[in-house]
Amino acid sequence: MSGKIPYSSSEGYDNPPPITEALSSPPTALQAEEFVGDSYGLGVRKRNTNPEDAPIKKFAYGAHDSIKKSDDKKVSLKSALKDLISHFIFLVIVCIIAFSTCSSATYYFTNVVNNLFTATTAPSGNNFAAINGMDDVWEYMNNQLMAGLYWSPLTTNETDISLGRNQSSEEAMIFYENRILGKPRIRMLKVTNKSCSVVESFAREIKACYSNYEKGKEDRAPFSPDGYELDAFTYSTADELENSDLWGAMATYGGGGYVQELSETNKNESMDSIAFLKANRWIDRGTRLIVIDFAVYNGNLNLFSVIKLMFELPATGGVIPKAQFNTLRLIRYQSTYDYFIGGCEAAFCVLVIILVIKEVIDIWNTRFSYLNKFWNVIDLVVIGLSITCIILSLRRTNLARSRINKLLDKGLSSSPMDDVVNAENMYNNIAALLLFFAWIKVFKYISFNKTMNQLSATLSRSAKDIGGFAVMFFVFFFAYAQFGYLVFGTQIQDYSTFYDAVFALFRTILGDFDFHALERANRVLGPIFFITYVFFVFFVLLNMFLAIINDTYVEVKAELARQPDDFQVASFVSKSWYRFLRAIRLTKEIPNMESNIDFDAWKTALRRSGYNAAEINEKFTKFEVQSWKEMDNERRDELEEELEMEMREREKRAEQHRSINVISRRVEGIETAIFAIASRIETVAGRLKTVEWDKVRIHEHKNLINSQALGSGVKTPPQDNFKMD
Repeated sequence: MSGKIPYSSSEGYDNPPPITEALSSPPTALQAEEFVGDSYGLGVRKRNTNPEDAPIKKFAYGAHDSIKKSDDKKVSLKSALKDLISHFIFLVIVCIIAFSTCSSATYYFTNVVNNLFTATTAPSGNNFAAINGMDDVWEYMNNQLMAGLYWSPLTTNETDISLGRNQSSEEAMIFYENRILGKPRIRMLKVTNKSCSVVESFAREIKACYSNYEKGKEDRAPFSPDGYELDAFTYSTADELENSDLWGAMATYGGGGYVQELSETNKNESMDSIAFLKANRWIDRGTRLIVIDFAVYNGNLNLFSVIKLMFELPATGGVIPKAQFNTLRLIRYQSTYDYFIGGCEAAFCVLVIILVIKEVIDIWNTRFSYLNKFWNVIDLVVIGLSITCIILSLRRTNLARSRINKLLDKGLSSSPMDDVVNAENMYNNIAALLLFFAWIKVFKYISFNKTMNQLSATLSRSAKDIGGFAVMFFVFFFAYAQFGYLVFGTQIQDYSTFYDAVFALFRTILGDFDFHALERANRVLGPIFFITYVFFVFFVLLNMFLAIINDTYVEVKAELARQPDDFQVASFVSKSWYRFLRAIRLTKEIPNMESNIDFDAWKTALRRSGYNAAEINEKFTKFEVQSWKEMDNERRDELEEELEMEMREREKRAEQHRSINVISRRVEGIETAIFAIASRIETVAGRLKTVEWDKVRIHEHKNLINSQALGSGVKTPPQDNFKMD
């Protein structure tokens, strides 16, 4: 075999190996020839070395192909816009239905009734919020409550009689406009004696013990005065009273209790009943809750107001007053607007059915991968809340109808509406959640634009970092919350419970805090607690959150700036607009926007392919392409033709350059191999020379030993071993 390297064989010597192979394979003596002394060895891709992969060639050659593919994009865009329009219709209907339950009149009605029963003052000067003891409760019932429930008729002259006005009916009107429904009633809950145990040290001094309220410790025994059998002193169950549990500040109270009904129209009779209760110690040490509940109806606005005035008497002593005013529209479908709302509700049901069918089809097609997409989860949440709203709407309507019919059948003598209020509040809460997620879903349809997509992309990309950092944040946050609860909980209301302490710290972040209260509670730990919390949590940790989001936003913005829009919405909408104008005969031609290529798109493609600014400006100047104009078909074809010719020239030059580089690298590889062989020969020769020199030294050493042995007459052994250093 000759020493000539067989470049013509099928071993792949004609072209250098691909860069990917060079990066993954270690060089040998001849393989290194492809990479030594060349930028290829570093894996650097030169500009336009492979024109087939050049983005500008793809862009130029594929211009017409992209126009052919525009139909697919148009279909996708049309589908997205159809979904957006359908969701917009769904959102409008949900807004109309949700807002139909609230109005400005609802607030003013609630505010008027609230001020009547909580803002007025007793002769002692106390209002509802200032009630602090049992005597204050009796005073409130004898003054503000009686004044609010019972109103004298406006006039009692002969004109009223001739007009058929009913004096007793007017006496049951609050502010002469709001009819009291049924008899107001006072309900009391109490616990038994010995429901707790006194510590042994004080057992001889303190005989009675009444614990905080618990259902298992309720006192249900009758305690009527001697000679009386009164309902007010006999326990009634929640089912008998048709009441629901009540959530207070200290506990959740049952719906039963001892009930005293007041007169519907006779103020003196009601005052006598209250005086009798007070004289017979109806409220005692075991009392834990007093509730005054009644309902009023405003015929002018068709609004009901269900009122509960609560007085909690905790085991610590004192009174915690609380008032609840629930304004509802229970009688529906009475006006034209009500029937319009009914039509919207019917349309809402139809849309929900369509959404359910669509999601079932999607789930069937995608199976378990359906839940991998965030927006699919949002769709399921919206559908679930929509179905829940439909069920709750039917339930509240049926409850309201049955309750009102029952009230009218009894001649307005009883008005328990707890179940109606609960159903209405639950419906309003679910409707609010549905409206919230329906608005969130709008981001799904506007994210096809890269500008609109920045928010969702930033949040999704930074979610992992934020989640990891949130652990550190909440460790600090809950540590401060527990510290505040333990140190200041006995003196400051904002820190009286751990729950309140958490929200107090959240409010501190927003600037709502009471530093002087902390300082009064503890002159040393208060300021230290406040300063360190503001520094670590507010200045350090919260700003770290902002830094994470800002850094991610910069990255997302830079990436999206290099990406074209997935959908050309402006072009599609413009063309649709021109079609509309043509339909109404305001224009004759529709611009062919699909065949026009934007200046920025060409410029971006040229930059990505490796052209510098001077080359780009030269081409665009030659073909009179300006940033405020779009290229027409003729100029585009000319530019494509010249780019194609230039690409061929560059390809030829690149091929020649590649051939020269191959030969040069192969020659350099041969030289390197020859130098390596010569170096190895020199190494072998040096080692042979060292061996010969060692042999000479050994021979001379033996001769020296033999001569010394002969001179001394000592016989030496025939064989000796010598150790050479």
